[in-house]
Amino acid sequence: MDIDSDFQKSNNQPAEESSSMQMDSQVSGDEKEKLMESMDKSNIEGTSTNFKKKPVIIIVVGMAGSGKTTFLHRLVCHTQASDIRGYVINIDPAVLILPFGANIDIRDTVRYKEVMKQFNLGPNGGILTSLNLFATKFDEVVQLIES
Repeated sequence: MDIDSDFQKSNNQPAEESSSMQMDSQVSGDEKEKLMESMDKSNIEGTSTNFKKKPVIIIVVGMAGSGKTTFLHRLVCHTQASDIRGYVINIDPAVLILPFGANIDIRDTVRYKEVMKQFNLGPNGGILTSLNLFATKFDEVVQLIES
């Protein structure tokens, strides 16, 4: 079953009209103006040259064991092999082994297990409290990144 052909049949459009290659020619002048206004409001230029100068920020979140560290390890290896400059911040206080280097590591400033003992918390409470303690010093992290 071809999803695109079913969609086109339900819209009563020939397949060639709905292809993404012809999308630009189908957009009316009014729609283009609205799109350009929206892009201007969002500080997005029509060309992609400005995107090369802006940093790409990737925040990886997920459940325990979902592969966050494995994904980041592969991403860091890829950026290093491709000669792409990257900056890695680890904000997981409970990770035991970090298979890649982190420029800033929460474990350097907050001891997760000590936080659990000191505040009589379980694992989740210890993580959240560690993150809160780290957040109180986040202005220093931003200064370090900017320098």
